[in-house]
Amino acid sequence: AGDNYAGLVRAGEDLLRQPGGLLYVYGRQGSGRSHFLSALCTEAESAGLRSVLVPLAALEGASAGILDGLEGSDLLALDDVRAIAGCREWEEALFHCFNRCREAGVRLVFSADTVPAGLGLVLPDLGSRLGQAPCWAMGLPDDQSRELLIQAAASRRGWILEAGVLRYLVVRAPREPGALLACLERLDQLSLRAARRLTIPFVREC
Repeated sequence: AGDNYAGLVRAGEDLLRQPGGLLYVYGRQGSGRSHFLSALCTEAESAGLRSVLVPLAALEGASAGILDGLEGSDLLALDDVRAIAGCREWEEALFHCFNRCREAGVRLVFSADTVPAGLGLVLPDLGSRLGQAPCWAMGLPDDQSRELLIQAAASRRGWILEAGVLRYLVVRAPREPGALLACLERLDQLSLRAARRLTIPFVREC
């Protein structure tokens, strides 16, 4: 398993260039798993690919049939596999979805709070399928990786960040990727509302 955030970003970029590719990311709550999958889908759309993000934890009570037909996408991102672990109906649906997507050359990315072997799946075949994916841990990124993350978020928002502001954010913004990205989203809202560009005084004030 890899644990370097910059390496994970490169793995995501490689996935978008590789039809039929696989990727599995895991980390505790707040590690930025969901943000990473969302950003990957955004990058896919920008590259002209059709992406679908399925937040499994938000589908409690829904029919597992929701996974039918998703092999028509170019990238399928399944967030929080733990949410369906232990439910045979959902596990079987995900197993068959996985197989259909592999046959169709769909790129697949999964996220969870642990490695596939730690999910407690009742369907061994699903565990073996998930185990085929390169597995990346999402820990706290180092400063260089945080800088890359901030720059990527700034680029998506059309920000032009001065070097001093970027360094200030690297040092002062939250360490966890999820909280960091939430902070940047809040800064985006406040700068638009105040019609002010991002300077160190404005960021400090926010």
